[in-house]
Amino acid sequence: MTLRASFRTFGCKLNQAETESIADSFAAAGAAVVRAGESADVVVFNTCTVTSKAEQKARREMRLALRLNPEAVALVTGCYAELEPDALAAVAPRTVVIPGSHKDALRGMAAGLVSARLAGLDLLSEARHLASLAAGKSPDPFAFVPGDARFHSRVQLKVQDGCDKRCSYCRVCLARGHSVSLAPGEALARAAALESSGIREVVLTGVNLSQYRSGGRGFPGLLELLVGGTERLAFRVSSWEPDRVDDAFVRAFTLPRVRPHLHLSVQSGSDRVLAAMGRPYGRDAVLRAAKAARAVRDDPFIGADIILGFPGESDDDFRDTLDLLERLEPAWVHAFTFSPRPGTPAFDMKPRVPERVAVERAAIVQAIAERGRTAFASSRLGRVLEAVIEDHGEAGVLDSLRGRQPAFRRQSGSDG
Repeated sequence: MTLRASFRTFGCKLNQAETESIADSFAAAGAAVVRAGESADVVVFNTCTVTSKAEQKARREMRLALRLNPEAVALVTGCYAELEPDALAAVAPRTVVIPGSHKDALRGMAAGLVSARLAGLDLLSEARHLASLAAGKSPDPFAFVPGDARFHSRVQLKVQDGCDKRCSYCRVCLARGHSVSLAPGEALARAAALESSGIREVVLTGVNLSQYRSGGRGFPGLLELLVGGTERLAFRVSSWEPDRVDDAFVRAFTLPRVRPHLHLSVQSGSDRVLAAMGRPYGRDAVLRAAKAARAVRDDPFIGADIILGFPGESDDDFRDTLDLLERLEPAWVHAFTFSPRPGTPAFDMKPRVPERVAVERAAIVQAIAERGRTAFASSRLGRVLEAVIEDHGEAGVLDSLRGRQPAFRRQSGSDG
């Protein structure tokens, strides 16, 4: 019988990109990739450790998946698996943990698990065997070659991993390690292959894209290479550091086919809180970054990440954040409450902001985010905009109206 595999991703776009690639490997090996919640023989969990809630959600969904599929094997990887493998292994007896640093091993395990299923072998024993073999091999953080978008609306191309910063709240740098970058030539080859396959837009992803360094190029130079080496492919930057919106980045941001989309990793509008977080900029840098982007692109989408309830965040600090958002006028804000992470300097910082207060502040910022999204969408009414077709049927309808063959291939999963 055909192996049935499902996939569940927690956390960042980088995790999403890696899961897409792993799922493609299972499909290429002959597995049937099914939706989460459907009957499956193998369930892959790509975990996150940014917040304790992300970890709790992963454990909860692991238990649920294995209750629905008692004979299934849970393959668990990601940043949480890297830092606390024993905690995840204890969730359920049919769990095999692959540390996040060896996540690429899952691509190679796919064929072995499909063969084991066809031969009627015990999948749990085979998964443990394959995982033990992978543990002795050198990992490749760029083994995740992008394929068709199964779960998200755009294909994501991983060009960077890890981070050399040590922000006081962040655990991802401990799980992912120091910054590494995909060679420019290989990045271009992968982008060109995507374009040839019919993909029209990719999201360039990494833990910290501003730390991209390879072949004498920084990220702006890479973006210039990708645009110059392709003909129709559009590029979107997943997120960016406010203090790195410099002249080089602005020049790259104006290139044709670079989407007018800039999501800034802001975190707070208070200079005092930013210093405590270990962020190397102040609120003025955020405003300068937005001003620079708007000076060269017509009303770009500008988003922001904001952490609420960081230790010591006073009412005045929160008002500074609200003031910054009022000046920034973001099209969206990803607001979330501070979560103390073991192994980080902020874990023991005092005074703690009561959870109730942090949640209330996050709700206020979330309301700002909703208003910003509505305003941004309203500003598009009556305008002619470029769009990426996400369905074969829609592409066929549009192209039939123009009297030609469909020009786009499907570029989205069921979630659009």
